[in-house]
Amino acid sequence: MFFRAKQLRKIEVQQGITTMRLPIIAAAALTILAAGPAQAALQLFTFSGIAGVGPSGTPIAALQQFQGAAVVGAFVIDTAAATLQVGGPVGGQGESARLNGAILSGQIDIFGTNGPVSLLRTGNDQGNIFTINNGGVPSNPNNRIDQIGYSTGAGFAQGTLFKPYDLFGGNLPPDLFLGSLFFGRSLQGPFDNPPALVTDVTTRDFAGALTGPVGNPLFMSLVFRQGDPAINGTINGLPLQSVGVGLIQLSITNLGVVPEPQSWAMLIIGFGLTGAVLRRRRVVARAA
Repeated sequence: MFFRAKQLRKIEVQQGITTMRLPIIAAAALTILAAGPAQAALQLFTFSGIAGVGPSGTPIAALQQFQGAAVVGAFVIDTAAATLQVGGPVGGQGESARLNGAILSGQIDIFGTNGPVSLLRTGNDQGNIFTINNGGVPSNPNNRIDQIGYSTGAGFAQGTLFKPYDLFGGNLPPDLFLGSLFFGRSLQGPFDNPPALVTDVTTRDFAGALTGPVGNPLFMSLVFRQGDPAINGTINGLPLQSVGVGLIQLSITNLGVVPEPQSWAMLIIGFGLTGAVLRRRRVVARAA
């Protein structure tokens, strides 16, 4: 079950995770990324939050360690260089669009009870941002929905599993993988007074949509699956369970440069150091 906001805040305070963490992450990443030669305009999104494990008819034991865990992460994004593809209605209503290749790099760290787990973006992820304006809501035909977010998922074809993110650490079983990811915002409203989170599906202002005054709080959903899709030739049917991340604090920095590949490696090291700081704070908080 996902935490309510008050419960998440209580856990956050108990674990010694404060609003100071985002400047730590951003400063480390900026120092690293600024070293790269200028090639294109881009932004660094750094964030933190608290995880909650969702209910499931096929619960995955290895995920229970993430209940109440601290989460930090970063995405490097270039919406200006992305290819815009306008789509059709969603749920029979409204319009949609996709920014192809907007996400250039990503890492998410979850500090579970079995140790930190890192999710590192792979070349299988297409890095797309999806936008919906006044889409249909199947569960409520009288409502409309706006949504904007980075979304990706695993695929299986010709006997090969294509993972958008690789998992490291936390003593996880080898057959556990990330099935899908969403990072963004949404807003519902009645069709006669539709939501105004998205008014133009061709927008490239992802940062503005995530930080503007209109819309529900920013959230991230990580849906994990466990098993071998080769057995039945499909990912569908494998056990799945979601890990939601709430109370997200987001920091956005305009970088203006694309770092060289070696800088990505340094970014990963920087997050490892950030994780060590967070773990130390948790130990101190518990000792107190």
